[in-house]
Amino acid sequence: MPHRHHPIRTILFIGRPGSGKETQARRLADDTGFHIFSTGERFRELREHRDALGERVREVYDTGKLMPAWFAEYLFEDALLRAPHGTGVIFEGTGRWRAEAELFDEVVTWLGRSYRVLNLEVSEEEATRRQLDRAQTGGRPDSNSEEKIRIRFKEFTEHTQGAIDFFREKDVLVNINGEQGPDAIAADIRKALELAQ
Repeated sequence: MPHRHHPIRTILFIGRPGSGKETQARRLADDTGFHIFSTGERFRELREHRDALGERVREVYDTGKLMPAWFAEYLFEDALLRAPHGTGVIFEGTGRWRAEAELFDEVVTWLGRSYRVLNLEVSEEEATRRQLDRAQTGGRPDSNSEEKIRIRFKEFTEHTQGAIDFFREKDVLVNINGEQGPDAIAADIRKALELAQ
C-alpha cells in the first residue's frame, strides 16, 4: 500500500463492463481534484463525429466490441504525456488487454509515477442488470441488449482478465467489492488509497 508521504497520483480503474468504473472514477475525481481520462468517453465523443473516423468508431462501438488496442493506447498515452507533472490522473477504460497493461506500466514507470489499479468486482448477473438499466436511462447503444452484453463479457474474459493478472503480478492491484452501493464502494476506494474519509 502507498505511504502517506508518497501519495498515489495515478489511478487506473478496471473491471467487468457494468462494474461502475466510470461512476467511481468521476466520484474520485470530484473528491480529489484529479483529472479524469475515460477511454470509453473519448470513444463516445469520437462516435458523434460526422467523418470517416466517427463512422468507423460508431460501427465498432455500437456492436459492443472493444476498439483496437493501438487506438486506446494512443489516446491514453496522449492524455498521460500531456498531464502536468505532479497532477493526479485517473484512468478508466485503459489497460484492457495484457499488452495494454504492460504498456501502461511501462509509460507510467518511465514518467516516474507510482500507481494503483482498482479492480471493481461484480458478478455477471449484477453487471448485466446495471448495463440494461444504463442503456435505458443513458442511451448506451453498446449495452442495450443481452446479446451485446454477452459479447462485452466475452471480450472481458478473453482479454481484460489477462491485464488484471498482470497488475496482480506487479503488486499494484486492489480488489474492491463492486456489488455494494456507490457510497460504500467509494469509501472502500478512499481507504485503499489511504485518502482521508
